[in-house]
Amino acid sequence: MRIPAFDRVNRDWQAWINPWITDMRVHGNTEQTITHWHYQICFLARYTGASPDTITSTDIIAWLSRGVSPNTVRSDFNAATAFFTWAQRAKYRDDNPMIVVPMVKRVKHKQIPAPQEAVNRGLSHPNPQIRLMVLMLHDTGMRRTELSIAHTKDIIDDLYGKSIIVHGKGHKDRVVPLSNQLIALLDAVPDGYIFPGDVQGHICADTVYRWVKEATGYPPHAFRRKFATDMWRATHDPLKVKEFLGHESLDTTQAYIQTSINDLYPAISALTNYRQHEGIPMKHPERLLQAYNVPDVVIQLFADAIATRN
Repeated sequence: MRIPAFDRVNRDWQAWINPWITDMRVHGNTEQTITHWHYQICFLARYTGASPDTITSTDIIAWLSRGVSPNTVRSDFNAATAFFTWAQRAKYRDDNPMIVVPMVKRVKHKQIPAPQEAVNRGLSHPNPQIRLMVLMLHDTGMRRTELSIAHTKDIIDDLYGKSIIVHGKGHKDRVVPLSNQLIALLDAVPDGYIFPGDVQGHICADTVYRWVKEATGYPPHAFRRKFATDMWRATHDPLKVKEFLGHESLDTTQAYIQTSINDLYPAISALTNYRQHEGIPMKHPERLLQAYNVPDVVIQLFADAIATRN
């Protein structure tokens, strides 16, 4: 495996990284994880300018605090932890500098899905590869790493048209049906990786991120969230959304679904009708909306509407 970043690190790092990659393969890490962590460690090497045997926790903390998103920091932390834990275990180092690096907490708040305007910008881009990227993200809910390794051999016929086998995290594949628009575009793609590039023949996941963000103003994962939200609104079945996204936990899926006042109003209305029918007074319905971080001005409008109906 060769990635562009590897050619720009010195031989000291290369002498450590090669056996680390072999160890990860034996351990059973996916190629997506190996490629991603490989890239991150090469970036660490170039950013700090230190050698792998002398790099300190202070150097690593400076790299982690360079001003990127919390999720990127967490991903970098995981890669560095994996690398230096291996280095100590393999006796390349006597110590593990990650021991004193603060643990990075997972960001649990809901992220905003891409708006339709961003989709339209992507679908009108002059680059046909970017147009196809955005449409695949929008219509399949794939992750950028999954999109980067998508191959024409993964496209299969089904009872209704065609589907694509998505190679997800942890060697977990899933099958996602394709829209007619996607089928028409993918039928014209030459055999091979749908997005060819320099990483084992396919494009780098970071390139997918950069192209989509520059073209639409939103990262690829925002289109995954839009897919999840639209699918939930269309089906009101979170289990179906979970299967489409390839999640292990329904809790994870629920974090992808963006609710609005339009989604919540029927539930409140149904609750009001139920309680009136059962003779149970409904006190302070606005508190339920506050729990969903609905703006105060919207809550007031809702309260006024309830008062009018009563």
